[in-house]
Amino acid sequence: MKVNYDILAPIHETTARDRALAELRREAPIQWDPKNEWWLLTRHADVRYVSRHSEIFSSEPKGPWHVFEGHFSMQAMDGAPHLRHRNIVNRGFTPRMVSTLSERALRYADEAIDALDGRHSGDFVTDLAVPVPMRIIADMIGVADGDLQRFREWSDAMIHMSAEGTGPEMRAKSAELVGELSDYIGEKVRERRETPQDDILSRIIEAADEGVLADTPDSINPEDRLNSDEIKDMALFLLIAGNETTRNGISHAMLALLQHPEERARLMADPSLWGTAVDEVLRWSSPVRAMRRVALEDTTLSGQKIREGESVVMVYASANRDEAVFEDPHTFRIDRSPNEHLAMGFGPHFCLGSNLAKMEIRITLERILSRLPNLRLVKGGAPVFTPSALIDGIESLPVEW
Repeated sequence: MKVNYDILAPIHETTARDRALAELRREAPIQWDPKNEWWLLTRHADVRYVSRHSEIFSSEPKGPWHVFEGHFSMQAMDGAPHLRHRNIVNRGFTPRMVSTLSERALRYADEAIDALDGRHSGDFVTDLAVPVPMRIIADMIGVADGDLQRFREWSDAMIHMSAEGTGPEMRAKSAELVGELSDYIGEKVRERRETPQDDILSRIIEAADEGVLADTPDSINPEDRLNSDEIKDMALFLLIAGNETTRNGISHAMLALLQHPEERARLMADPSLWGTAVDEVLRWSSPVRAMRRVALEDTTLSGQKIREGESVVMVYASANRDEAVFEDPHTFRIDRSPNEHLAMGFGPHFCLGSNLAKMEIRITLERILSRLPNLRLVKGGAPVFTPSALIDGIESLPVEW
C-alpha cells in the first residue's frame, strides 16, 4: 500500500494528514518509508509497545532528528543512565516546588494580560502563550529578570535550529545563540555551586555534589552524581522540554477552543471540566508529532519483522486519533474520559514534567478566558505553524478582543 501524502512533511494540513493516517491505521499500520528508511508506526498499541520496551527500541541519537545530540542527553538515553538522570531531576520536582511554581504561573499569566491594557489585538503566541512557560523555566534554572529578553532569544534559537527549511545563515546564527545560552547556563551552575538558591537547578547541583537532598530521606549513590557538563546539558533539556512544548500546548488549546466555540462555552460555564479538558487538548493537538527509536535486535512488531539497526517512527499524531482506542476520535470533546493519549509519551520516557506542563496550560487558559472572555481570531487571520516534522508548533496566532 502507498499513501500519496508525506505524513511527516514539515507543513500543517490537518485534514489531509488525518485522512492519510487513518488509511495507514486501517491498511498498513507499520509501513516502510523508503525515502527516509524507517518504519512508520501509526497505531496506538504499537507506539505504546515501542515506548515501553527501551531494551528493544533504543533512543540512541541517530540521524537528522537529533540536532541537539550534544545537549539533550536524557532524551537520548535508555536503561540505567536514563534512570540515573531522571531520578535526580525528579528529586527537584518536590510538591513544595511545584506549588511555588503554580503560584508564579498565576502571577505571570495575569502580568501578561495586564501588559495588554489599552490594546485590542495582538499575537496570542507572543503575547500570551510564551510568557508563562518561559518565565517558569527561567525560574527553574535561575535566570535573572534582567536576562529574560536574552533568554527568550536563546530559547527561540533552539527552536529554529530544529525547524525544517531553516537557511544556513539562520542556522549559523541560531547555533551562535545556543552557544551563548550554553555558556550562560554553565555560569549559572558555577554560581549555584557557590551560593545555592531555592530553585530546581540548585537542587540538581546539590544532588550532584553532595549526594543528598535536604528534604529527601534517601541519598543518591556516589556514582549517580552529575558533573558540571551533565548538569548544564540537563538544564538545556529542561529548557526545550519545559518551554517550547508547553507554549505550543497553550497555543493549540486556545486555537481548539476558538474553533469549537460550543466546547469553549461549556468550559467557561463549568470549570470542573478543566480536569479533562487539558488532556483532550493534548490528545487533539499532539504538540510532539513523532519520535524515533532504533531496533537493538531483530524483532517482530504486530507481525512485521524489523531488523536490528532499523528505525521506527512513533507517530503520536496518529496514535492519538486511533479509532481502536478513542470513541469518535476526530471530535474535540473536553469531557472525554477515559483519555489514554500518548502526547506526553509512555513508559521510561514519559514526560517527567507532565503535571507541571498541564498546570501551566490550565492556569494560563483559565486566566485568559476569565479576563479576556471575548478573545477571538482576527477576521481573515490564520495561525502560522512551525515547519517541523517533529514539533506541531504554532508560531503566530492573530487574535483580537
